Amino acid sequence: MNNLAAYGIVLMTLFFLYLRTTRIKSSDKEYFVLNKTEGVFGLSLSFYASGMGLWILTSPAEVAWYGLGYDIYGYALSAATPFILIYFFGPKIASLTPEGATLPQFIEKRYGSGAQKVVSIVAVLYMTAFLIAEFASINFIFPEIVEVSGLVISIFIGFFTFLYLNKSGFKASYVTDRFQGLGIIALLGVLFAVWFSQNSISDLVEYSKLGGINSFETFSFKSALAVVVAVTAAEVFSQGYWQRTFSAENTKSIKSASIFAGLGCFITILLLGVAGAVGAGKGIESPTLSFIQQLELSLPMSFLLLLLCTLLVASSIDTLENAISSTISLDLVKKGVSEARLITAGLVIFSIFCSIYVSNIFSVFLVADLFAVCLVFPTFYKLKNNSTGSFLLVPFFISISSAYSYRFFFIDMSINPGGIFIPTDLYGLADLNTFLVGLVSSILVTIAYNKITK
Repeated sequence: MNNLAAYGIVLMTLFFLYLRTTRIKSSDKEYFVLNKTEGVFGLSLSFYASGMGLWILTSPAEVAWYGLGYDIYGYALSAATPFILIYFFGPKIASLTPEGATLPQFIEKRYGSGAQKVVSIVAVLYMTAFLIAEFASINFIFPEIVEVSGLVISIFIGFFTFLYLNKSGFKASYVTDRFQGLGIIALLGVLFAVWFSQNSISDLVEYSKLGGINSFETFSFKSALAVVVAVTAAEVFSQGYWQRTFSAENTKSIKSASIFAGLGCFITILLLGVAGAVGAGKGIESPTLSFIQQLELSLPMSFLLLLLCTLLVASSIDTLENAISSTISLDLVKKGVSEARLITAGLVIFSIFCSIYVSNIFSVFLVADLFAVCLVFPTFYKLKNNSTGSFLLVPFFISISSAYSYRFFFIDMSINPGGIFIPTDLYGLADLNTFLVGLVSSILVTIAYNKITK
């Protein structure tokens, strides 16, 4: 497939997504959230599609290439655990904030505007890291499929997602999720069917063993546990999930959709992690491409992958763009739709520029993950009672300081690839000790501070 044909396929897919939004009539409120209208089917697909970005073809492969069995299973579990928290906390928070569109709006009611600002900043930090990672994945994946410029593809996707978000905001993102979710499931099914047809089961088992899938070492367990803790905490602050939670018609919709989306995400990431281990066993040298480089890229396979990658990246990017702009507009600058549109445009340009310099996608998430881990317990500790900002801010700042102090005093910077600020272990995986210092200190300080101030 030549590059002109590849560009054409991407543009046609994006134009089709845009056409699905042309008849949408969206009010100012629906730019940020829908009005308690969404049932189980639509919500399940939207949860799944918004979470399954292009990163699923790169990050699980990286984790599997660097790690062992625990890392693969832990990473798959981490994709599902945020939905467990939404299952338990989502209905309660939605009922306590009936006019809400973001989690920080709930925080403002419970802790005040100061705490709301901190939660909003952490949420924006995490989601922006996620958005940059998505655009960075374009630079890795698309040129591997066919000789195209990752930067040009990023510009195409940034332009079209901005185009339909600029018109209809969250409602456009939600409407396209249904098509994207079904398309992603179907294309992944075909992709894995082709992959299995190109390899015998016995070969896949043997290569996955060589890649470490049946090795369960202590360091692997620790890094897997760190990923579960980090990703679960960080995904709670992904406002795209909360926009969908606040849009659900009732508690049953939230709970059922959380179960279906969680199972779908777990199975998807597990299969892609196993595939990454197979690539490591085959001796593929690129961690990021340890799955993609196994595929024999015939013309039909290239076409299939281009479609899948375009749907994956568009579904995630439009969710993140709208969620970030909504959080900044509603929670930080306290403005409306016009400002949110300008923020979205700026986000697209900024994220594409930053993505050019990303060399390891997994590490992009880790910094934001640590902030989220230090914030998650105090955020939900006062779920039933109003409080003041200090009850959230004091535990957060003490715990983040504790985590970085631990790395400064106890980590050998000469051999640790992450240095002080990226919480990795010696193997480049998530460092359990750093995340536990942050989490445990936030729990202890939160409980102690609440008891002292009573």
